[in-house]
This record gives sequence, structure tokens and C-alpha cells, in this order.
Amino acid sequence: MRSKNLAYKAGFTSNLPAIRPIASLRTALPAATVALIIAACGGSDTGTVTFTDPERLGRFEVPETWNTYQLSELSELDDLPFDEPVQGYEFPAISSIGFDGGPVRDVGNLTAAITEADYPIGAMLVRQVGEVQKDLLSRAVLTQSVLPYYGLANSQEITKEDFSFGGGFDGVRVLVAFQDDVTTNQGVAYLISVSNPDDTRMYSMISGCSRECFISNQETIEKVVDSWLVNKRA
Repeated sequence: MRSKNLAYKAGFTSNLPAIRPIASLRTALPAATVALIIAACGGSDTGTVTFTDPERLGRFEVPETWNTYQLSELSELDDLPFDEPVQGYEFPAISSIGFDGGPVRDVGNLTAAITEADYPIGAMLVRQVGEVQKDLLSRAVLTQSVLPYYGLANSQEITKEDFSFGGGFDGVRVLVAFQDDVTTNQGVAYLISVSNPDDTRMYSMISGCSRECFISNQETIEKVVDSWLVNKRA
């Protein structure tokens, strides 16, 4: 990725005081996780469960009451959730796991607009970057290919910081609030997105929901996104 700047920038507050800027940045991982060998799906802390994608490219933890969906299920939807073209270029999915905190397991939950979701929705994605797309890869592409908030009304990056898993897996971490152009409903999303050292893959993790939902679930959403690890050996 062009101009990999790891001088971490301080986040800035917004006019949404009920939404906390992200307090700390995870810039380094313990030695035991640097050479990450991902285990099969299993339990973790009480009340959470760890999910690993079938390709063993990443893992994360969600509350045990949340629902998860594999790529085979997500592919049944008209569009893969949180997978957006940028400047007309597509980034084919290698792996994806969707999730939500809804009361009923239904992959259609992930088709809701974040501004309309009254429970957290999100996904972990790994996507291919082609030779042409490499020249376009930037912090903006890493975020807008997941959630194109630049084009949404009143979008505001509450926190935006460079992020690294180390070993050249570098990118950006963003907490963003925005408004639906038609309904004027507000949504908030927290995402991390990085590329691998040779810029052939993008790894992304996102969760969000309506503003009211996010305020009620911010701590849980942050824990889910921050629990995410990538397999740097795959």
C-alpha cells in the first residue's frame, strides 16, 4: 500500500458526546500471537465464543447470543455485506463471516442499513487485491470498500488512527458517525481495515448500528472488533 505511515494520529471528538472516541490503540501483539496459528471455533471468556473462518485467515470473539453466518450463506444475498466497489473496482471475497446481535438468526439481518439496525451487525472479510487495484490502495480504499461513508450525509470520523498488526499488516482504524440522506436516521460504525505486506489482500472487520443502538452497545461492539486477529502466516 502506498505511503504506509505508522505515525499514530490522535483521534478527535465530535458533537456526539454520548459516543466515546476509542480510548486506546492496539499497536503490538504479544509474541504468542505474532506467529498466529488459529485454532478451531471454540469458547473463550465466559459469555463469548470465538469464530474462525474456514480458510483460517482470521478469528474474532462475539457474545454467545449473537448469530454468525459463513460466506456460503452470505453469498445467497444479492450483495455481500460490507463489500463495496471503489472507483468501479471490485475486490473479490476470499473469506467472510457475518454476524449480528438480532433476536432471530436470519442472514437477511445483514442487509439492513446501519442507520436502521436496532442491534449490532457486522462482518470480518478477507478480499483479493488485483494488480491494477494495488496502485489505488490507500487508507481511503481500505475504509470505503467496507463502508462508503465519504458519500453519506453529515459523516464524521469521531476517531481515525493508523493501525498495525505488525509485520507489514498495516491500515487504519475508524469510528464514524453518519446520517441517511433520505430518512435522516443516524448510524455509527467501528471498523479496522489493513492490507498484507505485498498488498494482495485486504483484511477488514466492522460492526455498527443505529446511533441509539451504538450508544447502548458501544462497549460490546468495541470488544468484538478489537478481538479480531489475522493469520499472518496464511
